[in-house]
Amino acid sequence: MTAGLLKLREGLTIQPLPEGDAVVAVGEGATAVIVNATAHAILDLLDEERSEDQIAELFCQSFPDQDPATLRRDVAALVAELLRAGIVEPCGAASSTA
Repeated sequence: MTAGLLKLREGLTIQPLPEGDAVVAVGEGATAVIVNATAHAILDLLDEERSEDQIAELFCQSFPDQDPATLRRDVAALVAELLRAGIVEPCGAASSTA
């Protein structure tokens, strides 16, 4: 689990796609990433600063029929991918200018 609060990187454009996925573009759209519906839901939850634990807890509440350990593992993996892609960053991190 990632410690601390997370936020969306500034300067992103998120365009929803029909099946729940989304295209996330940086700046003028020179760089874009397609994220799946679950990652898109995480981005929606980051409309305010939240911790990975808070995100996982919201998923557990939204999907009570799913195994909480599996949901937490999946959220952790997606948050790690979003951090690596530069879409999400820890609060207090300086925004990059890519």
